[in-house]
Amino acid sequence: MPRKFPSLFAIACLLTAGLIIQNSNARAASSQAQDPATQDAEEHEESAMELQMKRVEDAMRLLRRSIRKPEARADSVGHVQECQEGFLLAKAMTPLLLANIPEAEQSAFKRDFRLAVIEAMEAFLDLERALLEERDDDARELYKKARALEDPAHERFTEDG
Repeated sequence: MPRKFPSLFAIACLLTAGLIIQNSNARAASSQAQDPATQDAEEHEESAMELQMKRVEDAMRLLRRSIRKPEARADSVGHVQECQEGFLLAKAMTPLLLANIPEAEQSAFKRDFRLAVIEAMEAFLDLERALLEERDDDARELYKKARALEDPAHERFTEDG
């Protein structure tokens, strides 16, 4: 049929595609109208700090899996480097919670934030060294140490705690 009436076939395809797009747009609009939490989440734009911390979080999740397997050591090193880069970029940023801190305490808060990031970076440098030296048991212990830094830092430097 497409050979006899190519223009009719093209029109039918375009109409079908238009109906599909219109239907998907209508569904998206109705689901947003029904769920205001989803709409608020979509309106929230992540800050540069949040992006770096998400980067670290994602790499840590991958590292948790790869560090168990000596054959995935190269992957683990890559995940550790991803964490290090995220921390390095975040270190120079202003913590989001700083706006809620009294002005007299802001300098100490920024210093403490930077020291906490440096501590995390040191933990990941130790972890990288253990992986490169093929000390897998040490690497798993150092991973636990690095992971243990997360909750106290979040409690101190984020609103979520």
